[in-house]
Amino acid sequence: MALSRKKWNTIIILVTAIMITVLSFINSKTEQVPVDAMPLFDSSLPLKQLHINKQWLADSQGQWQCSDGVLNCQKWAAAWQNIAITALQVDPIHTSKPIKVAFAIANIDEPLVWQLFTEEGLLLSPGGNWYKIPPSLRADLLPIIKVKSR
Repeated sequence: MALSRKKWNTIIILVTAIMITVLSFINSKTEQVPVDAMPLFDSSLPLKQLHINKQWLADSQGQWQCSDGVLNCQKWAAAWQNIAITALQVDPIHTSKPIKVAFAIANIDEPLVWQLFTEEGLLLSPGGNWYKIPPSLRADLLPIIKVKSR
């Protein structure tokens, strides 16, 4: 028994409505920062410098400067200034290689070296504590590097 054109249209409309509902639900769960997320930096201990591989950013009298070739300097700085993390109670499973991130923080003499697992959105502190970065705050955590032409 074949379906009539009217029944096919009804099926397509229902599937589309279900898909929109599912995508809206997923979006609402990933766009918002969880309630238990805490800022990594605050006004008493602000970020002053950050190094990832050979790229760096630094606060110079309220103005962010980056190493040559970084195209998204202000977005990169804002992403790290506004990062919020959630402490994890159990060590997570991670498959990506970590990226070393060195932070220089105001009023702290020694830089702190953390490990960033970009694919999973994880941070490992120097003390061995694990933290999760909400999906909505992960987009600009890495610099965009200008490709050098020959």
